[in-house]
Amino acid sequence: MGYQRRIVHYGPGPGDFQAVISDRAIAGCWFELHRQGGCGAGELRLKDAFAQRTAIELGDWISMAYETGDRWYLGRVEERRAASPAEIVYRLQGMGAELGEVFPGGFSPDRADGVPPHRYARTDLFPNDPDRSLGTVVAVSQPDEFVTLLMQQYVVPRTHVTLNASLIDAVNVPDGVTSAKFRGEESVRSILKEEAVRAYNASWGVDAWGRFFFLQKRTSVIAAFQEGEDVVSLAESRDRDLLFNRVMLTGGYVYDEQLGSDIFMRGYYRWRGNYIQPASRAQHGERRIRIWIPWIRTASDSRQFVKEFFRVYAQPTSRYLVEVANQSVLPVPWGGRIRISDQSGAELISAMVETIRVQFDHAPRFRLEIGPEDPHTHWPEPPHDERWEIPGNQLQNGGHGGSEISFDGSDVGPDSTDASSSSVSSSSGSGTLSSLFTSGLSGGGSGGESEGGESSGASESGGGSSAESGASSGGASSGASESGGSSGGGESGGGSSDSSAAVTCVEKSATDADNVDDGGDQEWERLGGGRGEVTLGPNDSAQTLRCFDFNFLLPSGKTVVGITVTYNIECSANGSNDVVGGEVTVTSGGKSGTKSLFVGDGVWPDDATDEIVGGEGDTWGASWTTDDFNAFGLQVDLTSVEHLSGVAGRTAEVHSTKLKVCYED
Repeated sequence: MGYQRRIVHYGPGPGDFQAVISDRAIAGCWFELHRQGGCGAGELRLKDAFAQRTAIELGDWISMAYETGDRWYLGRVEERRAASPAEIVYRLQGMGAELGEVFPGGFSPDRADGVPPHRYARTDLFPNDPDRSLGTVVAVSQPDEFVTLLMQQYVVPRTHVTLNASLIDAVNVPDGVTSAKFRGEESVRSILKEEAVRAYNASWGVDAWGRFFFLQKRTSVIAAFQEGEDVVSLAESRDRDLLFNRVMLTGGYVYDEQLGSDIFMRGYYRWRGNYIQPASRAQHGERRIRIWIPWIRTASDSRQFVKEFFRVYAQPTSRYLVEVANQSVLPVPWGGRIRISDQSGAELISAMVETIRVQFDHAPRFRLEIGPEDPHTHWPEPPHDERWEIPGNQLQNGGHGGSEISFDGSDVGPDSTDASSSSVSSSSGSGTLSSLFTSGLSGGGSGGESEGGESSGASESGGGSSAESGASSGGASSGASESGGSSGGGESGGGSSDSSAAVTCVEKSATDADNVDDGGDQEWERLGGGRGEVTLGPNDSAQTLRCFDFNFLLPSGKTVVGITVTYNIECSANGSNDVVGGEVTVTSGGKSGTKSLFVGDGVWPDDATDEIVGGEGDTWGASWTTDDFNAFGLQVDLTSVEHLSGVAGRTAEVHSTKLKVCYED
């Protein structure tokens, strides 16, 4: 049917049709969609007379669709500005605004609205909370369970937002959700911002049909644009103001036992964590941000948040502003990646969009914003410094945040526009900040984690040990090297590093993988990390298994002299004419190289076997620098896997994917 610019008025509810008002709209209408937030701000301009200004009231709803049935946006009327003789402007906000109007929990079942405190937790860690006996407790273990319960218990009953289980992705965070308590002070929207970061920077929000989504980041390409065709402008920027390698995190209150006094009272302190990304600090100097998340009170919850925060902000990252014209298909930011190519067709950018602004006039025009947002928009800092209580007995009560955090092959961090970091460290809140540039570890001993209200073994604090000594005051050091043994000053954590007088080699494991539809018959199933499996029937071919998030942090500007990809693969009961083949492609930006998975007959082994592609002196036919492997968009593709015989189905399995980079010192 083509572009209709269909604009519809609903009221008072988003399902209460009033009128199609497309013919009254004038130029200047627009709206925004956000990867984290869904439908955002918008503006509707009508040529209605001044006397007609009450036809659309505050709280009514406006939808904008490309054509009937293809709705792109739904927003609530927040403000009306009318000018005589005939122009009315309506400021809109997507249904996600209702998430900011719901406040889980309360102070007491017999005060105000009669809602008790509400705690979501994996275990009971705070028996000394003064209002513990008043509260409601729900057991949760992972962010998706937590988010689903928030929606079911608070959002759906009180708003127009609907919940569809198919739009909630399962999340496997190593330590899960430890504890979160709410007393009606924080909105669901503010809670979701933090949970999305901890869930590997997940996408969340409310779409144009009022459906809530909480999704892991996608790697499939949903739209492609090219310079000289539909790209009107393309700009890139980098800003040190978006670089952070130290986080001062302030959480909620932790209550101690009753004080020895005739007056019933308890000691208390504010939970705090002091975290550092050492490699980033060594390269860029200290870049601090202070973040307040009042429901965090445990080290595990804090570590997971800071780890994913550093994954995005610990290294300089590019932000792109792309404008494209004459579009008929809307690439929603949470749906997948967009690809930008130059005039020759070479890829310039492949990434998820953070914000898309649609100019909704005679022909839709998109402005795409790619790259991390300023975290101060989500967690604004006060203009003054603050100090908080220090716990009286840190070894007993867990103290403040501490311990070292590393990115390694077991990390499952779905694709993002983040700056990958190889290791994250933190120091005890009461001690000094250990530099962690040498072989020692800071933090407590190797025993169990001690959370805020109850001791569970060795202290999380560790008393501020020095990294210089190679041992911590809280217990024996593991002796792991922060530098990874690299003479080139490169990687740490999560991989291995070998160096000689002239060349350093660093190997990392992929921490996520996804299927890419290239026209093959069968999709790969994601198994977490750089793993996947595909079942092929007779004469089937597999689609592409794309592995990414290797989290390299190599010295900048070094010449790469060798690339090695190692797959651990198997195909049980595989015959000589069954599952065969495979092409391996390493891609970063506009560079790529392809080699065969096998040397020889190409038959997949019937038990787990390492297949090594490339080598320490093989650059795969391209010229690379270490910046190519630090860059966002680095990926390794496995293609051209086929089942040639007519026998029953065979399952090809990839157990791990490793990438080794060798560079000149």
